[in-house]
Amino acid sequence: MDGEPLPSAIASLSRAELLRDLETSSHARRSALIVRETSLELGLDAEQSRRIALASILHDIGKIAVPIELLQKTAPLSREEQALIRTHCRRGYEILHSDIDPLMALAGEIALHHHECFDGSGYPDHLAGTDIPLAAQIVAVCDSYDALRQNRAYRPGLAHADAMRILLQGDGRTSPQHFRPEVRTAFQKVSEKARSIFDAYDMRSHISGVMAWA
Repeated sequence: MDGEPLPSAIASLSRAELLRDLETSSHARRSALIVRETSLELGLDAEQSRRIALASILHDIGKIAVPIELLQKTAPLSREEQALIRTHCRRGYEILHSDIDPLMALAGEIALHHHECFDGSGYPDHLAGTDIPLAAQIVAVCDSYDALRQNRAYRPGLAHADAMRILLQGDGRTSPQHFRPEVRTAFQKVSEKARSIFDAYDMRSHISGVMAWA
């Protein structure tokens, strides 16, 4: 997947995301690379893993419908602001959902459900267990890892070891119970690959690569 031309719809929306918010765009691409490794470790075949990774590139596309000042706010968010940011899941589904393109349909499903938690504490629909699509559950743990490591407006990014400790032990906000056990285990097994993907990611190459995709 890395370096290959993207399907045109994914490429176009990925460019739009980059032009609006570089941090969201780079997070999406790194997460997708980690998703592929986790999917393979979970036992999915190469094509399934590739398709989930490609579809996952757009998991946060719904944030283009959220005011940019909220995404970049350094102060704590109000309850109303948090609720507005959470609408990005359903907005992403509305942007991506397709009845004729299976890859875009998968992207829409991931966008809608990647913040659902295995214990039922997530959003937007409070799904639990196997009611959450497997692709979204894979994306959930990879998304969480990269988000913890990425510098955000309201806090600096964490070191790999600190991010892993939160995913595997919890910190009061993130809990191991949020993730499907076998998916969490598969991610743990590829965590050194995840570290390498994050640490080696070249932002300049990301920008030129996204803008060059067909």
